[in-house]
Amino acid sequence: MTALQIGGVQSQSEYLLLLSATLIAAGLALFIVFHAYSGYRRNDSARMLYLAVGLCLITVVPMSLSIGVHSLGQSIDFQSQIYTFYLPLLSRMSEIVGLCTLLYSLLVVPGQSR
Repeated sequence: MTALQIGGVQSQSEYLLLLSATLIAAGLALFIVFHAYSGYRRNDSARMLYLAVGLCLITVVPMSLSIGVHSLGQSIDFQSQIYTFYLPLLSRMSEIVGLCTLLYSLLVVPGQSR
C-alpha cells in the first residue's frame, strides 16, 4: 500500500485531480509572492519583502513539501509516521513562521522601514 492509500484506496483520477488542484494553488501563490517581491524591489519597502516571505512560507512551502514528500515516498516507501506526524509538523511550523512574518510586516513601525 502506498502512502496515498493509507486512508483507503485512491484511484489514479482522484490523485491527478488532487495534484492538479495543488499545482494550480501553488502557481497562484507563486504569482502573488512574485508580485509582492516585485513591490519590494520597486519601492525598496521592507514591509513588502516580509509580506512576500510570509506568503511564501504560508502557501508555497507547505504545498511543495506535500508534493515532494508524497512523490519521494512513493519511490522510497516511507513509513506512515512521515505522513501522519512529520509532514504535518513541518507544514504547520512553516505556516507559523509565515504568519509571524506577515504579522511583523503589518505591525512594523513606519519609521523603522527602509
